[in-house]
Amino acid sequence: MDSSRLLTLSLVVVGLGLVALPVLAAPEVPDDRVEFYVEGDWMNNPDQQTLAYANFSGAERAVFEAALQASPDDLNRSVSEAPERLTPGPDGIAIYNVERDGQFYLLQVKHLSFEVDFATQQLPRLATLALGAMVLGVAGYRRFGR
Repeated sequence: MDSSRLLTLSLVVVGLGLVALPVLAAPEVPDDRVEFYVEGDWMNNPDQQTLAYANFSGAERAVFEAALQASPDDLNRSVSEAPERLTPGPDGIAIYNVERDGQFYLLQVKHLSFEVDFATQQLPRLATLALGAMVLGVAGYRRFGR
């Protein structure tokens, strides 16, 4: 095999690899998360839904207690680990009054959803795809254009 054919074959292999890479490797998107925040010394605000701690399920109590311990920071869980009743819809925020032992607490729940970022995840893939098409074009020109 002469060097011209070897170069053309190498360009075809590299071009196909550059075209296949962005197609086969999907962009990484983090899983949706649910963020819980609890604040003590709250009042029974009539504009917000009031939940009784005594009626919480085991999972709801565990999340509430963990968020209370984490206060003033947020508690962050995956959607699959979060109690369904407390979880708002995607990109939603729910605010509850929670009554426990005669005291009221604010429970704020945010559903955080993530999407593919164009500048850091899609644009490099498009550039790789375009570079692969260009390399294949050069290989085609070397083979058929001369």
